[in-house]
Amino acid sequence: MIAAGELLVIVVLGYLLLRAHAGNNHAASRRLETDKRAYEKWVTGFATGLGDRPAVVILEPDALAQLSNCPDKAQRQARLQMLSYAIKTLQTKSDHVYLDAGHSNWVPAGQMAARLRAAGVARAYGFALNVSNFDTTDSEIGYATALNRDLGMAKRFVIDTSRNGHASARARGHLAAGSISRALPGPGRGALTNRLFTDPNSEAAGWVRTHPGDPLARAISRRIANQPTANWFGPWTGDISAAVSGYTSAASSQHKVPVLVAYDIPHLGCSGNSSVGARQWCNPPGRQLGSVPQVLDDRGDMGLWIKAPGESDGNCGVGTGTQVGEFSPAIARELIVGRS
Repeated sequence: MIAAGELLVIVVLGYLLLRAHAGNNHAASRRLETDKRAYEKWVTGFATGLGDRPAVVILEPDALAQLSNCPDKAQRQARLQMLSYAIKTLQTKSDHVYLDAGHSNWVPAGQMAARLRAAGVARAYGFALNVSNFDTTDSEIGYATALNRDLGMAKRFVIDTSRNGHASARARGHLAAGSISRALPGPGRGALTNRLFTDPNSEAAGWVRTHPGDPLARAISRRIANQPTANWFGPWTGDISAAVSGYTSAASSQHKVPVLVAYDIPHLGCSGNSSVGARQWCNPPGRQLGSVPQVLDDRGDMGLWIKAPGESDGNCGVGTGTQVGEFSPAIARELIVGRS
């Protein structure tokens, strides 16, 4: 039997716990609202920087694939709302926005299709696959086909082919026969890939200029620095409007179309552990450059270089001793020559 005094203590403790829980929920809601406002401001700045100049925008790599790392329903819903806002703000007649959808070995197609729909992919130009990853082009085309089936709509897609010459299936560094047959001349062979901007100030180009006598300089210049590659814009950019405007203006002055990656979603990994599976994605050995940016089929779906070859994933694998985003001639050499 519980005494009256003990019962009072239990009631008071329960009341205090409920108050603490309600306070925590309120604080979490305030943090989410703050995150959403900050992100919307960043996206608006990004859009201002784009202006009316044509561009290809790869939107938030890994944000949908890592959605399940967010333990709270409110966090997941807030992320979907942020992505939806970004699509509505950035997708215009002149700009093509591709919402990232992970890759074929990550989230099942049916589950990813549901996330794409919830994030408003219907308004986007399409979705992006294999960003910074190594899966074969054919496997990603198959995944894109499954996504479109489960979406119930035919969306365009782009595949990151920058480092998938040697992938999990030991694919060759060019399109497999099944893909080549889809790349015959047609309406989608429109020369968008021929009009993509090659940044003369990329990390690879900068390394070549400062190492003219290095035996690798010629190969890196020809195979990497002279290929159109996406430029990533995140929270470290500072004035996002000025940064995006400067880049798109440089492309426009050459009558070229830039590829930009918008990468600023708050708390990307939520409570997940980003080191899981690092050996598979963090500067692994035995990888090789994939096919150069090109149209894959008569719809205009493209293979692009989204992750810049030679730029490190971090202090790991063949990039030991490097920092994230640092250009490494050792990594570049691995990608150029390949290694079993």
